[in-house]
Amino acid sequence: MSQYKVTMSLSNARSRILMTDGTDELIRAVLPTVKQVRHPRAAQILLEGLALWIDQPVRVAVSADDLDGTSFFGLTDGFGCPRPSVYYSVDVVERLFRRRAKRLAGVGDFRDLCQLSLIGGERR
Repeated sequence: MSQYKVTMSLSNARSRILMTDGTDELIRAVLPTVKQVRHPRAAQILLEGLALWIDQPVRVAVSADDLDGTSFFGLTDGFGCPRPSVYYSVDVVERLFRRRAKRLAGVGDFRDLCQLSLIGGERR
């Protein structure tokens, strides 16, 4: 059975999403910033749609500049604790480092999100 994982980086500069199946990348996306999104269920609906598409729950590793981003989207409560869902499970991870922006090819460089997905840990 495939192990689908969605890694999200929510910030005031840009929001990025990486979906993987094991070591294979399936989706890369750069989306508007957290402050530009008006609908509070936007992230939940996106994750629910992905889970329905692949017909199984997804694991989500999310990092945000502050907890307001994750709680606004309903992924966590006001204290940063993940909210339960039948479509996905959320792990909140902290960014370990920030580096200077580099020139990006295509939709961007997602190596740091790959690292965050490793930090999220494996569930059994």
